[in-house]
Amino acid sequence: MVSRRESRVVLIGVLIWLMLSPFAFWTLGPAMLPLSPQRDFIAAAPTISTPPDLTFENGTMGEKIVWNATYPEPKNYTITRNASLYRSGSWAGGLIEVNLNDLYTQNLTHTLPVKFVFVCTVFDMQNQSASDEVLVTVIPDVVAPILTSTGNFTYEEGSFGHRVNWTIQETNPFFFNITRKSNETTSNLTLILSGRWFAANITVGRNITISVDGLNATHWYLYTLFVNDTFGRNSTSTVNVTVYTDLSPPTITSPSDISYEFGSKGHKIVWGVYDSNPRNYTIIVRILYNDTSYGNTSAAHGAANVTMSNWTLTNPKGDNISIDVTSLYLGNYTFTMTLFDKFGRNASDTVNLTIYKDLRPPIVTTSGNLTYEEGYTGHHLNWSAVESNPRLYNLTRDGSVLMNGTWRGENISVSVDKLVVGMHVFNMTLTDFFNQSAVVINTVNVTPDAHIPTIADVRVIQTFAMATSNNLTIQAYVWDLNNISSIKIEWGIDRNSTANETMSDEGGGLYTAGLGEYAYGMQVWYRLVAVDNSSVKNVHTTGWTLFEVTRLSAESTPFIVWGSLLLLGSLSIFAILSIYYRTKTR
Repeated sequence: MVSRRESRVVLIGVLIWLMLSPFAFWTLGPAMLPLSPQRDFIAAAPTISTPPDLTFENGTMGEKIVWNATYPEPKNYTITRNASLYRSGSWAGGLIEVNLNDLYTQNLTHTLPVKFVFVCTVFDMQNQSASDEVLVTVIPDVVAPILTSTGNFTYEEGSFGHRVNWTIQETNPFFFNITRKSNETTSNLTLILSGRWFAANITVGRNITISVDGLNATHWYLYTLFVNDTFGRNSTSTVNVTVYTDLSPPTITSPSDISYEFGSKGHKIVWGVYDSNPRNYTIIVRILYNDTSYGNTSAAHGAANVTMSNWTLTNPKGDNISIDVTSLYLGNYTFTMTLFDKFGRNASDTVNLTIYKDLRPPIVTTSGNLTYEEGYTGHHLNWSAVESNPRLYNLTRDGSVLMNGTWRGENISVSVDKLVVGMHVFNMTLTDFFNQSAVVINTVNVTPDAHIPTIADVRVIQTFAMATSNNLTIQAYVWDLNNISSIKIEWGIDRNSTANETMSDEGGGLYTAGLGEYAYGMQVWYRLVAVDNSSVKNVHTTGWTLFEVTRLSAESTPFIVWGSLLLLGSLSIFAILSIYYRTKTR
């Protein structure tokens, strides 16, 4: 039977062991570290901009107050108007705006002048704040509308694109009308447009624009704008538009004469034309000389006359009229354009066209000669040519035909990779429809591979064989532009007497070889010999490397694991002994 005294001795012993063991330091160590004083930092308060005070006429729209408030930890904001809450909400930093149109929608300007004090306050997460105050004064509208017009002008009868524009400054618009007075008896006093200001028939904002096209010649027209505001103040503005008779013939530009080589593309004649009252036009082609049998006649044609019986303009300042003169027969031509207006007046212009024979071979541009090292890629020869009548091409390499066929004028490119070492001659011949040829010779010089194979990441792998020996395996990554012809390993315990073996290709540039079984403590010499697949069979031989065979050992159990197990085991034994002795005493 264990006495109480003996039990206490055992318990005290266990407690002492726990306090002195490493486990106590692991669990209690952080709590026993010295404490350092903490310092609390108070962030700076938010900042807010100070917009200027505002004064404007009653009825002015679009006025607003904009505050720019900044802080890394924004929270919310409030805006008061004359000490009463106007608006509040969350604040994510940045701009806060107040649209002063609310003064009108809430009917706060019925007594003028009137003042409003807006105060914006922003808060951060620590409830620190910043405020700004803006005074807004609304004064009575005592000024009549201010009108600015385009001024008086004249135009020729039949022309178009004419407009009268008035710019209006007024904060409280109400009503407008436009009247026309003329020395034309049928239009002596006419109401053109009227209604509420800013109606849908007014084109842009506070401007009023009307078209004055289609008026009669020899007459003047007075356009008068009347506007008033909501307080009864009004203004007027008059513009005089005078229309004069069309007494001028059509206008036509004179393009330069054209000449081009037979078969050339993209040629046209462009005339710039204008008349206030256009009617029709003609383009008459006169053939001075042509040869309908010259060249590729299936791709050429004759020139045709053009008649436009209803000629109109789409641009108020005039249009362009063009005619394509590409692919015509060899020869000399004149193209005469004649314009007629509605009053019988006319204007004309003549352009001479000369199409001359193709007397030159293709003009060839090439990328030039090349030199590259064996194994490198991405090399091309390129040819482009200027030729109006392309027909055939023929490319040879070292005297043998590489490619040929029909040539339509396109650029030609060929890869010259993977050629054998040496000088290669490429002969490009381009021929046109008239059997005129251009010959261009390019050389490609392929130099021998000047780089040995790459051997990298060589490793020795030990695997368990017996209680006193391991198996050895060598692995390495081997690579070359011209691929690998062979890769061998030489090894032995004496460098003067070695074995050799071809390494196995595992794919992806990885090669391996097994060296056999060696006892612990033995030293093995090895080196790798790689030969590439180039024309010169470059060889890379690594230096001799010494490797000592070592015993393979399991990784040790972490201290925290076995320490915890030891503690749990001790507590278990103590508990079992306590139960045992208590049971025994019974």
